Amino acid sequence: MIIATISFTVAPGKNFEAAEYFQQVVRHVKKLTDVDVRVLNQLGGPMGHFVLSSQYDTLAAWDAARTKIQHDTSFQKQVAEAGKDGLFVPGSVVSAIYQQV
Repeated sequence: MIIATISFTVAPGKNFEAAEYFQQVVRHVKKLTDVDVRVLNQLGGPMGHFVLSSQYDTLAAWDAARTKIQHDTSFQKQVAEAGKDGLFVPGSVVSAIYQQV
């Protein structure tokens, strides 16, 4: 089992806007890849920390989904616009991939 995450620190005062944005991302990814993505909001610790998490049966399945997302111009435009709008703290976006043992 492969677990992929990408975490974001949202700019102060933009939590509601970020939650709406992430729901759009989840719908778009589901449409492109048929993968369910979970949106997590940290309850303890730093405010404004969100994580998107998804799981795949194999590394090849993760790579296939990643490739579809990377080549979808409307999705890439959506991501770029969020960055331009100052939705996230610059330099705070971190992605990771894990293998369940």
